[in-house]
Amino acid sequence: MRSFGAIGRIAGHWWLIAIVVVGLALRVVTVSVLDLDQPEIDYLGYRTMALNLIAGRGIVDQAGNLAMLNMGYPTFVLAPTFALFRGSLLAAQLVNAVFGAISVALVWALAREAGAGRVGRIVAAASWALYLPSWVYAEYLAKENLMIPIVLAILWCVLRLSRGVAAGTAILCGVLFGLIALVGNSGLSLGLAFAAAVVGAPSSAGRKLRAGIITLVAAVLIVTPWLIRNQHALGAAVLNTNGGFNLYLGNNPAATGLFVSIADTPRGSTWQALRREQGEARASDILRDEALQWIRQHPREAVALSLKRGVLFWIPPVVHQGGGPQSTAETLVRAVWLVQYALLVVATIAGLLVPSLRRREVALLWLAGLSYTAAHMLFLVSYRYREPMMPVLCVLAALTLEALLAQLPLLKPSGIAIADTRR
Repeated sequence: MRSFGAIGRIAGHWWLIAIVVVGLALRVVTVSVLDLDQPEIDYLGYRTMALNLIAGRGIVDQAGNLAMLNMGYPTFVLAPTFALFRGSLLAAQLVNAVFGAISVALVWALAREAGAGRVGRIVAAASWALYLPSWVYAEYLAKENLMIPIVLAILWCVLRLSRGVAAGTAILCGVLFGLIALVGNSGLSLGLAFAAAVVGAPSSAGRKLRAGIITLVAAVLIVTPWLIRNQHALGAAVLNTNGGFNLYLGNNPAATGLFVSIADTPRGSTWQALRREQGEARASDILRDEALQWIRQHPREAVALSLKRGVLFWIPPVVHQGGGPQSTAETLVRAVWLVQYALLVVATIAGLLVPSLRRREVALLWLAGLSYTAAHMLFLVSYRYREPMMPVLCVLAALTLEALLAQLPLLKPSGIAIADTRR
């Protein structure tokens, strides 16, 4: 009981600082020690886009595409980092580590907005600080490193708005939605949680409408320069040109639910010629039309694939394998990852059985997770795509644990504010 009492006596901000420092240290050590392969595929694309931008060649990837990949991460993170540190890969990885530490703090803030007391906030933030894949992804030039703090900040705004709409929060939310559209537009699926929060808020209809308009205008202002650029460069005002491409990869005779190379699809032998002759925007539109045609002709297979993608999105990391034989250390790390993942998922689902957690804030977090999953069920799944939702699971799991601890009579006299919701 004394350990719980100690938690209650230490000020909350000291717990937050300690957890953030630990989270940052773990990520810095990880990127300093790991020596993984050089960037490839999307990671190479982001690096090339950033290097081309600072060299004055514009935002162009290694294949010559102008907007195939999302521009946000290479433009806002990699380009300034490479410009300051002469293209240093380690510098970019250390910046990723800093974003990881920021995400730890945002998990604390989100847990607080969701009604967590001190124990819940500590458990939520510590869970994300210690979650192994979040350390490893700092090593990669992955857009998820920037997506995660933006997603958490959006959900913080959503929970704030659910208790009463305010213009300042609406503006911030709009700016964040504009950023997520540029960094990883699958995050726009969180708009469903935003809409539910505003509609259900205890505010007048007029204030709700104004908040919605303010958010939309702020988001549009953020993305408009990029849309104008693409209209001039590609003839299409699009966020990126991979929508039709990814829809086709997920809906064709060779689709598996996971990523498959375009070379392994019926379009494989003609894709490069199509892209060269039609341009990347029109080529993506053609693939989109072919995917939709396949869906119309094979509705049962399409539905089955969509459901399979939903399962694959959340499948435990028992089938995740690295390249080549695994070392003893890698096997151990994957085992720890599996245990962490299983605990988070089980605790999150168990929260559905806790009456005290049947409240608006928790429902909105669940809605965000479900809508984010549904967005990927339409296209294809890679295991890293779920990373922006893992800190949300940390919050939901922490709420469950805190609620269960509050039911233990031996802990109530110990001086710990288990159910404390003080801000």
